[in-house]
Amino acid sequence: MDSKPFSAPASSTDSKPETSGVTEIKPPATVIVNSTPNNEYQTPQNSILNSTNPAVQTINVSQPGGGGKTVSNVFLIIGAVVIIIGFLFIGLGAASFPDFSEVKDAKVDLVNPLLEDTIVFTSDGETTNETFEFSTDVWYNVRAAQGITINSISILDENNNTLFSESECQDSNLGDEVNDCKDYASYDIGNLDWARQQSTSGLVNATININATGEVTIHNLDWDEFWVPLGVALEDIDAQYYGGPIVMIMLGGCASCCVAPIGFLVGLVTRFA
Repeated sequence: MDSKPFSAPASSTDSKPETSGVTEIKPPATVIVNSTPNNEYQTPQNSILNSTNPAVQTINVSQPGGGGKTVSNVFLIIGAVVIIIGFLFIGLGAASFPDFSEVKDAKVDLVNPLLEDTIVFTSDGETTNETFEFSTDVWYNVRAAQGITINSISILDENNNTLFSESECQDSNLGDEVNDCKDYASYDIGNLDWARQQSTSGLVNATININATGEVTIHNLDWDEFWVPLGVALEDIDAQYYGGPIVMIMLGGCASCCVAPIGFLVGLVTRFA
């Protein structure tokens, strides 16, 4: 009898093949893709993969979002367009400024008739012992026509007090277009000085003597009847000639310096936030 140290196990058809220790991973039975709708800024959110396989829980798939750059680009473009429009307004405003000579002619044409309306006494240059009644409540301005030569002027009251105070003509506004001493039909040569008058009646009978080569006039430059209408008329001329260009330049400057930077700032903050 043959003997064997060990008995071999009986063969079985139900035996399973040996494995190498590697766990087999089966694919999930079902995969559901959920796409989260856009948020309030219209930027797409991450998609989520859900599996019914217990071994696989949740997989987040990141997707690059482009909404932030889109909003940034919109604001940057708006800022660029606004600044271009602003510079365009500034250029048009500067180009539409009138010529100074045109404005000067308009003011001279306005002031000359106003001065003529205030004349209370006129001398052709040869006036001798002519009497005239003045009021101490009025400011009288003595003017001479352009280009004449004045040899002498004398205005005396009943007591032979000198009323005429001679002065050299001076331009009242060096910054405007008109030279008061050269551009008007007449220029200022002095005023009646009531500080020398001792009478309290308010009316003074004066004697006038003028020796000149041309016209000399005395004007009643009343505040309400001359200076106030003159100021309003000059402002209207300035508004007519300068109003439009100044408004355009101001709008252009506001757009370029205030509105456009806001667009650029919002665009940059949106891009890099």
